[in-house]
Amino acid sequence: MLIPILLFAFHYFLKDKANFSDVYEIAVKVGVAAMVVLFGIFLWFMKSKEKFEIYVTENEFHSHHPMFKDWCFSVHPKDIVEIEHHLRVDSTAMTNINVHLKDGTRVQICQNYPFSRKKLYSALGQVNPDIRFPDNPNVFKHTPNEAVEKYAEDRFPVTTKVVKAALKITPTRKAPRHDGGRDNHD
Repeated sequence: MLIPILLFAFHYFLKDKANFSDVYEIAVKVGVAAMVVLFGIFLWFMKSKEKFEIYVTENEFHSHHPMFKDWCFSVHPKDIVEIEHHLRVDSTAMTNINVHLKDGTRVQICQNYPFSRKKLYSALGQVNPDIRFPDNPNVFKHTPNEAVEKYAEDRFPVTTKVVKAALKITPTRKAPRHDGGRDNHD
C-alpha cells in the first residue's frame, strides 16, 4: 500500500526534472512488480497451513517457525543449561535469544511472533529449575565490541562522549534506614 504513495510523491516532487518521464516509467514498472510479489507472498501466508508454535512439556521444549528452519527445534528441557539474551551491535542491531544445551550446542528462539517470554521461562523453570535465565526476560545485554566502539568514537565523537558520561552516572542516594538511624552490630 505504500508503493503507490511513494510513486505519487516521486511524481509530485520530481516531475519538473530532466528525464523524469523515462525514470518514472521505470519506477512504475519496479513498483508494480514489487506490489505483485508482495501480494503473492501475502496470499501464500493467508493460505498456508503452517503456523508458529512454541510449547513446553515435561519432556520437550518445542519451537516451530513456518518459514525459517533455524528457529525450529525440539529439545529435552533437562538438557538446557542457560538461556541468554544477546544484543549484537555492528552495522545493524540484532537481538538473539540463545538456548545453550549440555552438549555445547545452541539453538535460537524466534522473536518475530508474539509470545510471553516470562511465561515461557516460568514453564521451563518448573520443568528444569537448574536453567540459568536472564535477569529480565525483556532486556538484552550487549557485550562491548572494540571495533564497533572505535567506529562510533570516530564517527560520532561528541555523542559517544555524552552517552558514555551518562552511563557512568550512578545514583548517590542511600536507601532509607529502617532502624531509626542507629548502627546495629552483631
